[in-house]
Amino acid sequence: MLMVADVPGWAHDHKSRALAHVLAPAFDIVIRHDFAVTPDDIAAADLVLVYYWQQLKYQPAVADACRRRRKTVMVGVCSHYELAPDQRDEGLRLIRECAGRLFANSRLLEREFAPIADLPVHYTPNGVDTGRFTPGSEGEPPPPLRAGWTGNRHIPDAEHRGVDSVLEPAVRGLEGVTLVIADKKAAVRQHADMPAFYRGLHVYVCASRSEGTPNPCLEAAACGLPLVTTRVGNMPEFVVDGVNGWLVDRSPEAFAAALVRLRDDEALRRRMGQAARETSLAWDWRVQAPAYAAMFAEALAS
Repeated sequence: MLMVADVPGWAHDHKSRALAHVLAPAFDIVIRHDFAVTPDDIAAADLVLVYYWQQLKYQPAVADACRRRRKTVMVGVCSHYELAPDQRDEGLRLIRECAGRLFANSRLLEREFAPIADLPVHYTPNGVDTGRFTPGSEGEPPPPLRAGWTGNRHIPDAEHRGVDSVLEPAVRGLEGVTLVIADKKAAVRQHADMPAFYRGLHVYVCASRSEGTPNPCLEAAACGLPLVTTRVGNMPEFVVDGVNGWLVDRSPEAFAAALVRLRDDEALRRRMGQAARETSLAWDWRVQAPAYAAMFAEALAS
């Protein structure tokens, strides 16, 4: 089983390693990265998984090798912006040429692309390592309320992530609330360092216009943080409004109102954080990986 991740140490690489760990020994998963994977790697694999169609666009020799093995190739759609309207025709055409199956991170993506893909579409949500991402033993940090965000605010563009346009204005002027940003472009953080980052927060916030999952929300919830997020990716599946977080409109006012409630009610904050941790257990990779195994089995049988 060959998985083609984009960049070592990025999200798809971590995901591939998690799947390789959980699905062994039933599947012998080999990981290659963009511009290191070769057509011979494609030819030698029983199954090939590519995370998004642009990996094929920018590696034409790999795309040609996938065309020759089409029935054994699976390509993902991991966020809406990968197949935004201005790229949709090109992306779907290349996927149909190179793959026999499409997999989608969220129900939102599955519902959108299943009717138009002209391929079998599999729902394969991301998971989280709930053994690594755990609440801290010392409890939550002292005031002020620390709302955190991590990622690259400039991919695909600054407005998409909403840090500049939503999160920073939401916190500006709020007494007793601070925004803690771990921007991966400004300072690279190792994945192993992220549990400590989340444990230094009271709440995790996401104001993206679209997402695949997002993975930091799963990690933060596993660390016992309530989530305040827009309705993106898997968040409508994960967040039980008012129980383990809030699904809010994409506006500074909506985020500010949620943060004030959490700032002013410690018991609510703790209760929602505990519920977020409990919810995350159902999203552990040991629970989610079998969806990938089922897709692999269907591909092998086809």
